[in-house]
Amino acid sequence: MRSTGLTRTFVCVELPASIRAQAEELQGRLAGLGETIRWVNPTNLHLTLRFLGEISRSQVETVCSAVRCAAARADAFSIRLSGTGCFPSSRRPRAFWIAVAEASDLTRLFEAVEKELSCAGFPRETRPFSPHLTLGRVRADRSSARLGEALAAAKFDAAPFLASEITVMRSDLSSSGAVYTPIAKLRLRNAEAAERESKNLGGLT
Repeated sequence: MRSTGLTRTFVCVELPASIRAQAEELQGRLAGLGETIRWVNPTNLHLTLRFLGEISRSQVETVCSAVRCAAARADAFSIRLSGTGCFPSSRRPRAFWIAVAEASDLTRLFEAVEKELSCAGFPRETRPFSPHLTLGRVRADRSSARLGEALAAAKFDAAPFLASEITVMRSDLSSSGAVYTPIAKLRLRNAEAAERESKNLGGLT
């Protein structure tokens, strides 16, 4: 791992173990498609809200403060992952992903984080927010319409889970892949009440 004095940082919603296990099972079912796909380690699966790249220690502290403010203004909500697809298209797949079935709450959370980060001096994200869970990446020289069709035809449907916090995450790159370490976990507004209600109802994941 490099030591540059900078921290590779992103903001995300983490997934419960049950969802990661279901995603890993799908990866296993598709393993027969060959070594053209570099699968994401199931322990690293998450829903990215904002990738910030390499930033200084003081900037990391600023990010945590900004995300804390965003979390204090956003209610906990449920997320359901269902369906699959490929970027940029199934004809020339480069990334294989699971879709967010109803993304309006997640989009509002992204917008809250983006607003606070912008007020803290970080440039706004120029690309439109497209929430998804990346499961694997396809080698460019092995990309094909046949492979893309096989990936896009894969079925995935998970029970809803409760998003009750935002994580500011550190990413360290190594020869064996990325290692993620939480820097801060910021609870969303009314998270405790939402968790109690979920448990009383027999609950979300």
